[in-house]
Amino acid sequence: MKKETKMGRKPKDGKVRETVVSFKLADDEIERITKLANFLDIPKTALIRNFVLSSLDDAELLKKAGVLSLAKGIKKTSEFLSKYQSIKEQKTTF
Repeated sequence: MKKETKMGRKPKDGKVRETVVSFKLADDEIERITKLANFLDIPKTALIRNFVLSSLDDAELLKKAGVLSLAKGIKKTSEFLSKYQSIKEQKTTF
């Protein structure tokens, strides 16, 4: 059986990308992406992939620096305090 040859350019970083990720965006968000991709003269998919990968790099750096752990702790504390406040308010209404 003959293997299918894929069309298109090879990625500059040499990585083979075969996994498709899909998500929904609002029409105005797509319009903004399209305008920027057209201005930069690159495909929309390349622009989106670059945004995702650069954001991932940033997030991994923040995690390494401990910032994400701190943010996670603040979020959990906030959720706990909100839940505690709700319980406290319920007890005072009876």
